[in-house]
Amino acid sequence: MPDLVIDLALAAIPLAVGLAISWRVIWPSWKVPGKILFYFGFVTLLSLTIGHWSVLVGWLHQGVGIAAHLYFCRKHGFTWYAVEDPARYIELSQEAVGYTPPDEA
Repeated sequence: MPDLVIDLALAAIPLAVGLAISWRVIWPSWKVPGKILFYFGFVTLLSLTIGHWSVLVGWLHQGVGIAAHLYFCRKHGFTWYAVEDPARYIELSQEAVGYTPPDEA
């Protein structure tokens, strides 16, 4: 069990960095707690099956997410660490996935 705690603590580092950078622009807002629960559940499952390799998988997963955020910011002219217009970022994110708000459908 101490190994699991260590794995979760180490895996939490990139999650915390990612959320610190992008929590304002995660849409819909329920995804923030959803991401946290899913991520820790996923790392727990991996830790119990593949051991400390779960930390590497967690870091890689978060790295891909941060890289996608950096790419999106660069493509649309945002500063990656301070997204100047969160509402526009969310609007562009919705457009990228083809989402139409219910009041516009």
